[in-house]
Amino acid sequence: MPFLQITTKNGRIYTSRLARNETTIGRSTENDIVLHDHTVSRCHARITKTKKGYVLTDLGSFNGTRLNEKPVQSALLTNQDRITIGLAQLLFLSSEKAPSLKPDTVILSNETDFECGRERIVKSSPEARRCDSQALLVSAESKNLSAGAGRKPDEAISSLKRSNKVLYVLYEISRQLHSIHDFNELLARIMDLVFVVVDADYGFVILTGDEGMEDLVPVVVKSRDGLTQDSLGLKASRTIINRVIHDKVALLTSNAMDDSRLGFAKSLFAQQIRSAMCVPLWKKDRIIGVIQLESVRWENQFTQDDLELLKAIGSQMAMVIEQASLNEQIREEERIRNRLERFHSPQIIDLILKAGPEAKDTFMEPKELTATILFADINGFTRLSEQLPPREVNILLNQYFSQMTEILFQHDGTLDKFIGDGLMAVFGAPVGKEDDAQRAIRAAKAMINEMTEVFRDGEERRRFTIRIGINTGRVVAGNIGSPKRLEYTVIGDAVNIASRLESIAQPNQILIGQETYRLVKDAFEIRVVGPKRVKGRKAEIMVYEVL
Repeated sequence: MPFLQITTKNGRIYTSRLARNETTIGRSTENDIVLHDHTVSRCHARITKTKKGYVLTDLGSFNGTRLNEKPVQSALLTNQDRITIGLAQLLFLSSEKAPSLKPDTVILSNETDFECGRERIVKSSPEARRCDSQALLVSAESKNLSAGAGRKPDEAISSLKRSNKVLYVLYEISRQLHSIHDFNELLARIMDLVFVVVDADYGFVILTGDEGMEDLVPVVVKSRDGLTQDSLGLKASRTIINRVIHDKVALLTSNAMDDSRLGFAKSLFAQQIRSAMCVPLWKKDRIIGVIQLESVRWENQFTQDDLELLKAIGSQMAMVIEQASLNEQIREEERIRNRLERFHSPQIIDLILKAGPEAKDTFMEPKELTATILFADINGFTRLSEQLPPREVNILLNQYFSQMTEILFQHDGTLDKFIGDGLMAVFGAPVGKEDDAQRAIRAAKAMINEMTEVFRDGEERRRFTIRIGINTGRVVAGNIGSPKRLEYTVIGDAVNIASRLESIAQPNQILIGQETYRLVKDAFEIRVVGPKRVKGRKAEIMVYEVL
């Protein structure tokens, strides 16, 4: 039975079995897989079991669904396919057995031998984390300055090497943030750097899940090179981790710390004598997890200096986690903005992006509203195509559409689509304003004026005029289409009338319908054309011209 391995925006990793014929994914708690992420729609996507296999379908979500980094509406899943929904990553695994999340595992138990040992405790707070690294550097510098005073050469060299390693690690942690974009790879790399300056046997990063401390999730597990572990995995003390999170402290513990009586029995106690350090990871004013190191060697007990070092690195790691999450949100917003700016003005995009999660969802869902529709078309395009080479026609059309789209956006219009040599625009969807009809007419007048200026001194054979039809009425606006292809558009009789008005307009003429006239008659000079019969309608419609 297939599984999804899910990595949330906070780095939490868990698996979900696809046990049903249909599995829904989204932000709403009604879904089978719930993603607590404002960039995810309430009902975002669905995975359906079919005779051919498991099919992923986007349910008209606001931000879309990506499969192996490519946007999809519907696709057949294969093993190891990577699904991106909002800030979450879902790995589709078709194996019959649920995979282990890491090559190594860590088992959180209620008791370990740490709890009967001695403890050293250092207070921790979100304010203190900002100065940990600076204090560590000052401490390292002080030790370097005093390394040659009253100390043996070997000790001085050792201290200098350690200080250099500290500087290197803190620099590398900051650098990795900009060079590695995968969240879990970033944390694993930081753990590698921790092992450069701290002689540990085991280390792991555990993050709190979406449900808080009761849902602790190991996301990084590392062993010293050449060190093996039993098949049951590492055992970590949930009690110690809980204490670090609850009491907001950094903890150093060992069951053999400073005990000289063990000197004669190293081989006997080597596997029982263990030392551990555990420090919290802060995100603003709350703890989002811990980083813990362990040593199983009698001769390698962690010291207070090691604890302070890990505490500083933990502060850096927490800031990296926070920054990585922010960077991912920025990248996601940029991707959304790039998709939206093809159709909407910057002002409309800002309104969409600033809206709350619930409002974002409703933008693209089909709904009935009042909108003003504008159709513009090149008059005599067939003649133009006959006179110019195809390549030149293509260039001319691209220039024309670029200019017209810019004007539409300046008036907060939404580009619905290009239709051959024409275009369709909407004013009032997805965001409506009281002056939608007026803005549509101002945009139409600006379009005609722009084309007049462009061709004032141009070649005769490259000149053309445009005609425009505008109508206002009730429409259905939203993502409409098939599961394989959805597009945001508007449909309804008001759209059809706008298209018919454009088809009967003369060169450089703007024709409007009855409802549009009612809304703008006091703002523009308008001439009554009279009732006209148009294609596809039995009854005549009243037509007006904007002068």
